[in-house]
Amino acid sequence: MTGREETPASPSTSDSTSSRAALRFGSSIAFGTAGVTVVAFALALTALPNDVPYPFASDVIAKQWPGDYLWMYPAMLVMLLFVALLVSVHEYAAPRRKIFSLLGVCLAIIAAAVLLIDYFIQVTVMQPSLEKGQLDGWAILTQYNPNGVFIALEELGYFVMSLALACVAPVFMQGSKIERTIRWLFVGSFAAVVAALVAVSAAHGIDRGDLFEIIVISIVWLTLIAAGPLVAVVLRRAAACSQSA
Repeated sequence: MTGREETPASPSTSDSTSSRAALRFGSSIAFGTAGVTVVAFALALTALPNDVPYPFASDVIAKQWPGDYLWMYPAMLVMLLFVALLVSVHEYAAPRRKIFSLLGVCLAIIAAAVLLIDYFIQVTVMQPSLEKGQLDGWAILTQYNPNGVFIALEELGYFVMSLALACVAPVFMQGSKIERTIRWLFVGSFAAVVAALVAVSAAHGIDRGDLFEIIVISIVWLTLIAAGPLVAVVLRRAAACSQSA
């Protein structure tokens, strides 16, 4: 075991191979998370819903289908990768910091579950309903309703994702520039999300529409895109150090 307090403890001889493999896997997951998030973000930017009046069953929606739903497929993959990413960070964390990374993993699972359910309903229930014209009762669920269930679950899911990132920030306590950058990205993104929620709520009250949803998704996705390669480098270096130890 190494004597440095803030570095992840070196694995025992029997565990060194599995630990290196886990860290290398985590490095690949970090890169993959950033890459898939770029794809989801790009598709989402091309699918910003037009202003569709209640009951959200106009010809405008039909013309935008299925393009408005394509981004949800990579977004669901982002949720799975996000959980794997935080599990990898938990593997990397020093013993005294694992309480933070474990909390982050738990929050990541909650956020991923909320968003996976949200998106899966949209692509497997709402799309066929739209195609068949079976739109009775769909107003509360559709993504085109700025006060609907879809938007609310997105707000909740991405808020919890930002909180999960803030929880794992203390894991990256080394003095290196990369770890400092990761730490401030995670803390700063959560602070930005909270500030956005306060500002939007102060301006619009409970009738936030989809404004906060757009902001929180953008903040979280940009954070994953920026931090993913940095986390990958940290985990790759940790795996190399484990091998040479």
